[in-house]
Amino acid sequence: MSKQQTTRQTIVELLKKNQELSVSGLKEHLDITEMAVRKHLIKLEAEEYITSRSVRQPMGRPVIYYSLTTKGHETFPNNYDKIVVELLQDIHENMGEEAIDLLFENREQRLRKKYRRRIFKEDPLIERVENLVDVQTENGYMAEFTESEEESSDTITFEQFNCPIAAIADRYDTPCHYELELFKEVLGTDQVERVECIAKGGKSCKYLIKNNLTSDQTTNPS
Repeated sequence: MSKQQTTRQTIVELLKKNQELSVSGLKEHLDITEMAVRKHLIKLEAEEYITSRSVRQPMGRPVIYYSLTTKGHETFPNNYDKIVVELLQDIHENMGEEAIDLLFENREQRLRKKYRRRIFKEDPLIERVENLVDVQTENGYMAEFTESEEESSDTITFEQFNCPIAAIADRYDTPCHYELELFKEVLGTDQVERVECIAKGGKSCKYLIKNNLTSDQTTNPS
């Protein structure tokens, strides 16, 4: 690791420990000049690892304080996925697989109500898919969709390039099952097929959606 990388990491660690610090506050812990501290802070802020706020002083210029953004906090390791999987294993061992199914079924029901406020079945299917992409992207799934360029094709490809619950889905099939059912419900069509899955080694969670009158006629009543 280069000296520059070490200094940047030290700054991030100091902000993690102290919540927020000024340039002079950081300099007290670093063997560099205030100008050098500012150069590191400018780069870290440009990369969205830190943010800043200006605080007025009784006399003199305002003091700028720096703190970590969510992205900055995420550079530190966490065991959330591991803890959740362990809790699910305990539930499975003590209460059975039915309890796991119920947990994810309840989650799907909550998401269904939330998504219905954003996705409307009276809209054309392509608009429903576009709104689903927006919602999933907001939830951290890095979603996008494409329409087939072939005139004879009536397929929309919907992909998610990140899965926040991949560690759980790798252990249990239930989340993937309910995700597919959720998409069918909110899109108003049974013509949704998953052809790739991150939890099963795929580069994305990829769905093919048939865009035709037959699919719209399979819409389940609300």
